[in-house]
Amino acid sequence: MDTRFLTFMEFQSVYFYRFITLAIFATSGVLLLFALPEMKRTEISVIAPLLLILWGRFAVEYVRVKKSDPAFIHDDALVMSGVGRRRQIPLTRIRSVSSKHSVFMVRRYRSWTDHLAFLQVTLTNGERIYTLVESKVFEFPAGKRTLGAMQAAVLAAKTKKPARKQGSE
Repeated sequence: MDTRFLTFMEFQSVYFYRFITLAIFATSGVLLLFALPEMKRTEISVIAPLLLILWGRFAVEYVRVKKSDPAFIHDDALVMSGVGRRRQIPLTRIRSVSSKHSVFMVRRYRSWTDHLAFLQVTLTNGERIYTLVESKVFEFPAGKRTLGAMQAAVLAAKTKKPARKQGSE
């Protein structure tokens, strides 16, 4: 199974680069406040909406990363291992798996092609669980190898369960 979940150490790298990106955005906001009195109305009408869109997207990704925990698949279970907690979710309890692209959260800044995808796992009770996976910039859907492998593992676990029940009767 070709799953490319991020390890705990790679999560720490994402947290570091998230902080660096936040510092850059905060600095640009302060510089914009100082430059605002000298700017013309047309410049403000172009720059301000653009920066608001970028800051909004960064805020969305910041919250998604905050909700995410490292994960891996082991023995027909999705294991989520956050700081001080560990949770095993049987693959049969997973209703759907989807992914979304990341714009600002890169795994390493030395490569512009190594980005992240947010993998959202929806359980049968409606609970949503998030993790991060490797992705390429223009890959569709985001993190398609991991998404496909995860969907295949869930399908295999769900088809294996009825076969075990029929075999025991």
